[in-house]
Amino acid sequence: MFKSKAILSIALLSLCQFCFCNITGEPVFSKKETLYSTKNGSPIGDLMISIEAKNDNAKNNEWNLIIGDKSNNIIDSGNDGRTVWIFNKKVSANTFKKDMKNRDYPIDVKGLSEFMPFCENGIRFDLKEWEEIRKQTQFSFFINASPGEKITLRLVFYISSKDKKKLAIEDEAKVKLEFVVPDPSSAKKTQATQVNQDAGDEISLTEKIDYEAAAKINEERKADSIKQAEAEDKSHRIVLLNSFITERNNEINSLQEEVNVLLTDKKNKVEAIKIDSFETVVDELKKKVDYWENGYTDILLIEEGIHDKFTKFGTTHGITSKKLVELRQQQSQLNNWMSYLKSNWLLSIVILACVLIFGKLLLKLVGKLKSMVKKQYSQKVNKMKMKAQIKQKVKSMRNTEKTERQKDFDNIDISELDEI
Repeated sequence: MFKSKAILSIALLSLCQFCFCNITGEPVFSKKETLYSTKNGSPIGDLMISIEAKNDNAKNNEWNLIIGDKSNNIIDSGNDGRTVWIFNKKVSANTFKKDMKNRDYPIDVKGLSEFMPFCENGIRFDLKEWEEIRKQTQFSFFINASPGEKITLRLVFYISSKDKKKLAIEDEAKVKLEFVVPDPSSAKKTQATQVNQDAGDEISLTEKIDYEAAAKINEERKADSIKQAEAEDKSHRIVLLNSFITERNNEINSLQEEVNVLLTDKKNKVEAIKIDSFETVVDELKKKVDYWENGYTDILLIEEGIHDKFTKFGTTHGITSKKLVELRQQQSQLNNWMSYLKSNWLLSIVILACVLIFGKLLLKLVGKLKSMVKKQYSQKVNKMKMKAQIKQKVKSMRNTEKTERQKDFDNIDISELDEI
């Protein structure tokens, strides 16, 4: 009896080890995902994605993500020129284009103002700053998860196609992947049960009861582990969502301030392409916010503060859109007036001539008025001088007459008066 059990144990151990190796060698997730544009919701094409454990260790925390199949086209869409781009961190489109230009790899970006990290929910991938995927490619990622835990990957792909002589990144697609970390012990128990049956049910009733109790405990632990993972995932999603909408509100507020400055100066000439650029960025922000709002409804129902931030974004977006319409109308009126003057050059010359003639006449009139005032002032001054001279002359004559009378009076001889 003891010898048969020993042989059975050795066979069971060998079989379980073989089984676990087979499990780790097979993908835990494999699916051809359809990529949908976040800009307009239309399908872009199909992309094959697989996930498998990198090591045959029960405590494995390193996994492989395989993008694409063995065919030449990375995206199954009938367009051979398409490639897939992923980014290790957030980067603006302008910064990326400058970097690519410095590397002698000119590339255009259409309708996108920035690129988001490949994995939005914070799981670390072994990536360069950016990767262009043209054929089947494998990337490593790292998670600390127990068997039975449900893992979610929220991935962001950017799609490029040939535009004349160079590539142009022109669309964005997001994919949500979910898989459960395999439990090697479950496979061992399944195989052990089969071996025991083939060996003639050598396991005793007591051992069977212990096995069932252990299985029940393992299931309970697995359920607790799943609940804990879901709670941690939810907490992480709340932080991620709050950070996202806060950044989008800052961006839309900054755009609104810039538009307000342009609206204030009504004589300032703003190019139509600049207004188009503003509208593209505003619309792109709205699409991203709508996408996240629809994907996180469970959080928005319980997190009032985050919900208010989404409402605030919607209000600011509406005001900014109206101001852009006002700016376009303002520039249209300014352009129409300038275009009218430019097309009616004869009228412009006549207006200029009238301005010059009127200005010349005005100068002459001012000169005449100035001369008249000066003449009147001069005449008034002369009259005053003349009056002063006459008054002085009269005074002088009176003094002279008085002096002569005094002199005659002094020359009178009193004796002669007696004779008279």
